[in-house]
Amino acid sequence: MTALSSQRKKMIGTGILFMLPALAFIAFSIFIPTIWNVVLSFQEWDGFLHREWVGFHNYKEALLEENVRKSLFNSIYLAVAMTFAALVIGTGLAGFIYRLGRREGAIYRLILFMPVMLPVAIIGLLFTFMYNPEMGLINQLLRTIGLGSWAQAWLENPDTVLLSIIIVGIWRLTGLTMMLVFAAMQNIPVSLFESSKLEGASYARQFFSIVLPLIKPIVQLSAIFTLVLAFKSYDLVFVMTEGGPGILSRTIPLQMIDTAFTYSEFGYSAAMGFLLTIAVMLIILITSRILRGTSYEY
Repeated sequence: MTALSSQRKKMIGTGILFMLPALAFIAFSIFIPTIWNVVLSFQEWDGFLHREWVGFHNYKEALLEENVRKSLFNSIYLAVAMTFAALVIGTGLAGFIYRLGRREGAIYRLILFMPVMLPVAIIGLLFTFMYNPEMGLINQLLRTIGLGSWAQAWLENPDTVLLSIIIVGIWRLTGLTMMLVFAAMQNIPVSLFESSKLEGASYARQFFSIVLPLIKPIVQLSAIFTLVLAFKSYDLVFVMTEGGPGILSRTIPLQMIDTAFTYSEFGYSAAMGFLLTIAVMLIILITSRILRGTSYEY
């Protein structure tokens, strides 16, 4: 008994030892910066020596300033719209690819997942050229098919700039949902499809009545991953519009950078960041509740 207890303690100690580097990395890259940001958000700091405790003044100012409210709305709107569309389209594509042969399905999965692997800055530059009002592929295509009246400056038009960014985000994120949902479908026993087919169920009926309930926990996980990626909109928006025209496409990360490094208001910028963190946590919590599924054994 003593030997087993000693061996167990040794295994636990070895496990903790191997976890220490990862825990140290997480602490220095996530926990410590988060705590420092929260503390800084209650202070007024110019980035050098002057530092003054101002309580909730930064939060009050952020909630009252129109630019910050607009930026916060844009961040939430872009992330939610991208996630919802990517989730629906990605799940549908996974169901479609599941019906294909192994070779064809692998080719489609590679093509659809490639945007997830591309650097966001490269994606932004690619679509900036495509949206170009004079030489862009989209306007040229519209003129070719006789819809030249629809051609416009997509990223300069207040009515289309956010939609244009959302389309790029959907193209970038759909592959992630598709891959996760397809992997989950691979674990569903073929016997469930065969038995339901014998009872006359079409593939569409099988997908909505069998597949979706079984993979709902994976859909929930995919939604959370996609939301986190969608909220990281700084590089995509900066490359495509720099927050313009005016502030119509500005997001909180852009507003934070401008506030901190242009106006040297680091405490105010930290308060904006913490407000965005609260918004992200609330939206993830709501998404988890909506997509909460039941685990089945089969």
